Order: sequence, then structure tokens, then C-alpha cells
Amino acid sequence: MLFGNADRGIGRGEVAESRIEAPFLAAFMVLCAMVLLLVHLRFQHYALTVALAVTMIAFGATVVRVDLGVAILVVVMLMAPEIDLAGKATSEHTLNIRYDDVLIVVIFFGVLVKTAFDGRGAFWRPNPLNGPIVLHYLVCIMATLLAVRANLGAWDRRNAFFVILKMAEYYMVFLLTANALNTLRDVRRQLTLFFAVAAFLSLYAMISAEPGERIGTPFQPQGPEPNTMGGYLIVVMSVAIGLMTQAPHWRQRALFLALMMSAFLPFLFTLSRASYFGALVAFVTLGALGRKWYLLAAVALTLALSPVIMPEAVKERVNYTFQRGEGEPIVIAGRPTGLQVDKSTYERIYVWEKVKFILHVAPWFGGGVGWGKILDSQYARVIMETGLIGLAAFVFLQWRLFRTCRETYRWSRVWMARGLGLGMAAATAGLVAHSFGTISFLIVRIMEPYWLLMALVVVARAAAIEDYARQLQARRRAQAASANRERPAANNRSAPAPAN
Repeated sequence: MLFGNADRGIGRGEVAESRIEAPFLAAFMVLCAMVLLLVHLRFQHYALTVALAVTMIAFGATVVRVDLGVAILVVVMLMAPEIDLAGKATSEHTLNIRYDDVLIVVIFFGVLVKTAFDGRGAFWRPNPLNGPIVLHYLVCIMATLLAVRANLGAWDRRNAFFVILKMAEYYMVFLLTANALNTLRDVRRQLTLFFAVAAFLSLYAMISAEPGERIGTPFQPQGPEPNTMGGYLIVVMSVAIGLMTQAPHWRQRALFLALMMSAFLPFLFTLSRASYFGALVAFVTLGALGRKWYLLAAVALTLALSPVIMPEAVKERVNYTFQRGEGEPIVIAGRPTGLQVDKSTYERIYVWEKVKFILHVAPWFGGGVGWGKILDSQYARVIMETGLIGLAAFVFLQWRLFRTCRETYRWSRVWMARGLGLGMAAATAGLVAHSFGTISFLIVRIMEPYWLLMALVVVARAAAIEDYARQLQARRRAQAASANRERPAANNRSAPAPAN
């Protein structure tokens, strides 16, 4: 097993033999068979029949055991194909739906049905992230409603609608995962599957990449997306190193080191400078927060030897940033700096001129979600879309994310939970740095695995709190028992001596 003998809790006994679930499952299977037969006879489309069958299996599996539904989601998260609906979602983009978009909704409703079967009144399991998520989402909706009322000509309502749906999608991943899993054993299983998928994607990306091309996320009809692949691999490498630093046995440490290296090679050939910067911040955070000074020394040594050990494509990409005589001049506060950069870097700097404009026009709630269609900076986009209030809500959410990971790392006694908390804290810091060069927190193929892992962090944190409560209760019982034993002895000593 990947994580050895992790602590095992007692789940809810999610079995199909319960009095309610067994009849439901039998009726559901009959209904599915009938629907599949009718759909296949009507459309004669094998791909549609298979997709519908997988969807029904995912729903049924989730109702029987919710961790199976989450496992299906982990597998298809970055490998699901896109469906071109031959329509326009916005004025600039065609409407494409990925199959995992459908599965997320299906599994989410499966969790709701399972919750009803279990008799739980509340779907939201208490954790430090629920409040900041709701606050940030409500601010986005409020800013969008204000934009609807203003009826600005430059604002695209359809684009706003699909962006808000996208945000709801990865928050839904967090909610269903945090509600579905209960024990560290569940966390261990999902992490094992997550790393198996990550290793496959890394290998597939290296094999399928054309010579001389940048490596991006696979199965993209519009072509590879290097920034997306880079952000995803930052998360994979951060969690792998976090677990490596906490693993008790050398074989486990070697395994996690191998997983990290399997992601590092395709990460280099994404040639994404924002990803390089994000990985540097993640590794430094990991070494500093975990007090692993050898990691900081390894980062410093790698940077010092990078002109010698890095591939030529990587060195050329980094050196391409600063150009002399042919690049775009950088002007700060009206004063030329004498620096010239490539057009891509210049766009990431120039976007802040647009931010200055929106701060003069709508400083508090911005121009609404979808305003400006910014792709080069998460923070610039947040300010332009939701203003300073939206920025405050977004930063508050990020701070809670980092603090929750840190608490999991510090409070847990199980090495797996400590490593997960440490790795996700570093991944959060890395994505914050990554988001200065792209819209990291709006890219679904980064955010879906990120929020799934954050749900695992929340489950591990809850397990640590329960463990502490059990220890505290045991200490109090021991103190009470000790006090009860000492009381009769004290009474005997204070009793008067018998009369002669």
C-alpha cells in the first residue's frame, strides 16, 4: 500500500444491503437498463450509449458508496473528453462541455441521495472554508447583478453566466468530497488514486508531445495548455514532496521522490515561466514551513547550477523574457526603466493599466464577472470583475486555505495527514505566485484536483481534532479515576484515632 498502515476510523457502514438502499439499487438498475436500450435503439450512437452507461454507473456507485463516486471523479478529472456543442457560449468562445462537468453534477446529486438515506439533516460538514467560499461566491454574484442593472455594452452576460457556473463546479467538487469521506483510510485511498492518475498523465504527456512543442494538458481539442499543465503539476509535486518529508520509512520516501521526479520532467517542458515561478515559491514554502532546510539547500543548488543542468529549451525560454532592442519597453509611473520584455510578459504588466481604469469607474464591486476577459493575471481579473470588496473576499479565502492546511500539518499525529497538509500549504502558495501570470484559480483543470485535495485536507483536519478530543477525554477519565483512588486514602488518614 502506498501509505502503509494509516489510522483507520469507523465509517457509516455504507453498504447496499441496507433496507432502503437495496430496493433502490435494484429498481435503479432495471430503470437504467431500459433507458440505455431505448437510447441505443433511438440514436444508434455507441459513444452516447457508453457515456450514458458510465454516468448511470457513477450515480449508482455514489449512492451505494460515496467514496466510489469520488474515485470515479478523480480518474476522469483531467482525462475527460470535451464535447463541442457547435454553439457560442460567448462572443469569443464556442460552447464546449467536458464529460467531467456532467459527472460532477451527477455525483453531487448522488451524494445528496446518500445523505438522505443516511438520515443526516445537514449536507454541509462544518469546516473553516465553508464561510469564505460562500462569501466569495456571493460577492461575485452581487458584482454580476450590479453589472446586469448597469447594462454596460462592453460586458458579456453569457460569459459571466458560464464563469459563475465554472466557479460553482469546483466548489461543488470540494463540498461533495468533504461530505463523502470520513476517515483517514478514505483519504489514503483517494490520494493513492490521485497519484496513479498523475503518474499516468505525466508519462502520457511526455510520450505524446511532438518534438519541439511545449507540453500541455492532454485531451484538449484546442491544443495543449502549458500554463494549465504547469499549475496542475505544481500541486502534484508539492503534495508528493510534503508526503516524502513526513514518511517514516525510506521506501515510502523513495516512492514519493520518484512520483515528484516523474512530474518534474514534463513540468520543465511546459516552458511556462509563471509555472516556474510558482514551483519556486512552493518549494521554498515547503522547506520553510516544514523546517526542512535540506529542501531550501536543494532549491538554492538547483538555481545555482541551472545554467549547466537545465535543458536548452528551458534556458532559452527564461532568457526570452528580457530582450534588448526588440522587446516592449517597461514604463513604471511614467518613467522608463530601460528594460524591454517579450510581448507576453508585457501583457501581464499592461493589464494593471486596465485595473487603474476600473478602480476609477467602479472601485468597490468592479464591472461584474466576465468584465474585460482578463487571462494574464488572477488578481487583476478579480479587481476588475469584483472590485476591492471582491479582492478582500478572495484574499480572505486564500488565507483560510493556507491556514487550514497549516493546522492540518501541525495538529495531525499521522504522517500522511501531516504530509498532505504541508504539501497543500506549499501548493496554495505556489498557485498564488502562479496566478500572477495566469488565472490559476479559474482554470477548471487546476482547480478541480486542487479543491478535491483541499477536501481531503479538511477530512484529515477533522480526524486530528477527533483524535485530540479522544485523548483529552481519556486524560480526564484517568485524572478522575486517580482522584477517586486518592480520596479514600485521604479520608483514612484524617479519621480520628479510636479511644482507649
